[in-house]
Amino acid sequence: MDESTTLVRRLSLSPRELLVWAYVLALSVAAAFAWLLVSHDAVPHGEPHLSWWAVALGFAAAELCVVHVRFRRSAHSFSLADLPFVFGLVFATGDDFILGAIIGHAIVLGLVRRLEVVKLLFNLAQLALAATLAAGVLNLIAGDGDAMAPATWIGLYAATLASGGLTIVLLGLAMAFAEGRPSSSMLAQMFATDALVTLINASIAIAAALVVATDPRAVPVLLIPALTVFAVYRAYISERQRHERLEFLYDANRTLSRSPEVAEALEALLARSLEAFNADVAEVMLHTADGDPLRTTHGPGDLRTSMEPADRAIAEELAGFVDADHPVVSLTPPFGSPHLRAHMQARGIRHAMIAMLPGEERVIGTILLANRVGLERSFGTDDLRLLEALANNAAVALQYDRLEQAVNKLQSLQDQLHHQAYHDPLTDLPNRTLFMERVRTELADDGAAAVLFVDVDDFKTINDSLGHHVGDALLVSVAERMRGCVRPEDTIARLGGDEFAVMIPGVGDPLVDGRAVARRILKAFELPVEAGTELVSVHLSVGLASSLQSGGDGDELIRNADVAMYQAKAKGKARFELFEPQMAAAILRRHDLKEELAKAIEREQMIVQYQPIVALDSGRIVAAEALVRWEHPSRGLVPPGDFVPLAEETGLIVPLGRFVLREACQQARRWQDAETDSTVEPLRMHVNLSVAELRDPDLVKNVLKSVEDAGIDPQQLVIEITESQLLAAASVERFHELRALGVKIALDDFGTGYSSLSYLHSLPLDTLKIAKPFIDGLTCGRRESSFVGMIVDLAKTLELEVISEGIETAAQLAALREMNAGLGQGFFLGRPSAAAPRLARTTY
Repeated sequence: MDESTTLVRRLSLSPRELLVWAYVLALSVAAAFAWLLVSHDAVPHGEPHLSWWAVALGFAAAELCVVHVRFRRSAHSFSLADLPFVFGLVFATGDDFILGAIIGHAIVLGLVRRLEVVKLLFNLAQLALAATLAAGVLNLIAGDGDAMAPATWIGLYAATLASGGLTIVLLGLAMAFAEGRPSSSMLAQMFATDALVTLINASIAIAAALVVATDPRAVPVLLIPALTVFAVYRAYISERQRHERLEFLYDANRTLSRSPEVAEALEALLARSLEAFNADVAEVMLHTADGDPLRTTHGPGDLRTSMEPADRAIAEELAGFVDADHPVVSLTPPFGSPHLRAHMQARGIRHAMIAMLPGEERVIGTILLANRVGLERSFGTDDLRLLEALANNAAVALQYDRLEQAVNKLQSLQDQLHHQAYHDPLTDLPNRTLFMERVRTELADDGAAAVLFVDVDDFKTINDSLGHHVGDALLVSVAERMRGCVRPEDTIARLGGDEFAVMIPGVGDPLVDGRAVARRILKAFELPVEAGTELVSVHLSVGLASSLQSGGDGDELIRNADVAMYQAKAKGKARFELFEPQMAAAILRRHDLKEELAKAIEREQMIVQYQPIVALDSGRIVAAEALVRWEHPSRGLVPPGDFVPLAEETGLIVPLGRFVLREACQQARRWQDAETDSTVEPLRMHVNLSVAELRDPDLVKNVLKSVEDAGIDPQQLVIEITESQLLAAASVERFHELRALGVKIALDDFGTGYSSLSYLHSLPLDTLKIAKPFIDGLTCGRRESSFVGMIVDLAKTLELEVISEGIETAAQLAALREMNAGLGQGFFLGRPSAAAPRLARTTY
């Protein structure tokens, strides 16, 4: 900013400032006319006569002994000026009185206190007008009476009170023009204070005038009561100002503590500080943890900023003025660096005081007050002390506010953690812990309740085939749909995985109400469920238990519902079952079987049997199918239907499948080594794979390792998969990866699934296996026979090998041979058995 711009800014005046100047000029003109009309050529009322310079000295001396009383952001001064005022009225001519009063005040206000021009002119104009009014009132009441006459005393009382009242009126108008209309209560307080002080001072002055008129040598005696009165004034005003400072600190603390936000608290604090310190600018600079300062400002004028980013260099330089040894300092030009001086000049700051806001670990900011207004032109020692106290209190309050905000955040975090501890993060349903608590609470109050244990059927297949993101979306949709099946007072919880539970409290007959809810839930899932972008058909298995069967034991109630749910699964899924005591034993046996199966697989206690696959035209064994069996130490031979579903439910099917694959490849190698005829083609080995194994990312690697470890040709291995498993498989890409190894692919149980011709076209198949139900009906009628014939013809057209499963009679064998069915297997041709050291290559 150049000097010409600065000069223009200094010379430009606001509308209020122009109004004040016009008011001062009007007062000056009015005072001049009043002097000409009222006090010009007025004569003294007594001896000795005082010249203008004596009156001026008296006013100057009295004005130096002044007490300032603040009203809002302006100030009114009380002094011993009533003494020279009364003496001038009594012992000086009108011209000497007015001239001496103006010169005496001008010397002190202009040269000592250095008031601004407009304030100096206002004080002199209002003094001249008040003095003229006083002279007129005295002449009106006392006339040319002697100083000793009672009429003169009364006239002096009236004159001083009238001039004091006029001064208050003129000051109020000046405040109204400069700052806005003052309150009536403040004006009343100013009138009362001025009247009291004027009466006391006037009484002393009148008494002194009488003494002087009688014997001027008694003047020194009057100094003692005059100085005593002045000392009393000072003590009273000092005590009052101390009280106001304490009240200000109290109000500031209350403002900071009651404001809900830091910004709001700072704005209220600064507005209050402008009044308390009679300042034109108040500012708080807060230093954030990352060093970026935020400024909140009031003034000059109507300028307001709140938590606004500030110049970091300015903030750091201001903070550098104060430290622990000097927490508050007064600032006068020049202000530090050129950058800071330019900043202060641009804001119109002439003088200031600044205090630091101390924190526990660092200085959190500074507070600055600038441009003292009123009669006092700078900040004194008391102001610095008050600002230091304010800064300390503000720092504590600000840190408390931040602490309170931190506590609120901590409380919010604790509430979130509590919610997370008792709710499922995916569905936001109560979790197992909260569900158990509510069940126990309900039963503790002797309430009757029903519990439903709900499991999503085949969820693992959906999750593995469509992806975990679809599985998660499905669980969310299941939870939402279940919410619509219960009352608000019922509790739905996700216990984990695909398991949910429902508690129905406060019911008369738990089983009746439980059946109704179970039917409602099952009916709600007759329609497909949205899972992300997928539409999935979902069925549920539900177990229902009553608290009347559990003896008030919440854990047993939930366990009974769980048992009933497993019974629903065992009976075909997509249904509900009521708990019955005998179910527990069956479930317990099933649980024990799971544990034993896991150990058997881990210890490789499973056995593999082999069923021959025969060329129907020659009876020659060309392949064998590996079938896993469990020879239980105490239960004997466990049927595959009892343990294979368990292995699929628990995920044990993957390690079990790896074991069978490895053993089958090794056995194929052993038979190959035992074969003495080198012209005989090596035996092919068929191994069944489950859906879980097909989705295993390590499947291809494991197949390759098993083949290489056994040392067989990959074309000797045939992977079998059913049509229903094919639909749930992750992708046909997996079959192409296996085919690329040289492994052959067989479609098992053809005709029992969807039998889509598109699969036959898109999959790299080598073999079709006709399902046993079609072979069973082969000799029962033309329809079944024609259907098998169609499959054989289709396979030949597609150049696929055909294997007929489940051949159990000679008639079935004959019919298949007549159709040139190719290969077959079944009990008639050979039962599954342990591997013989050397396999006979013919069966008939």
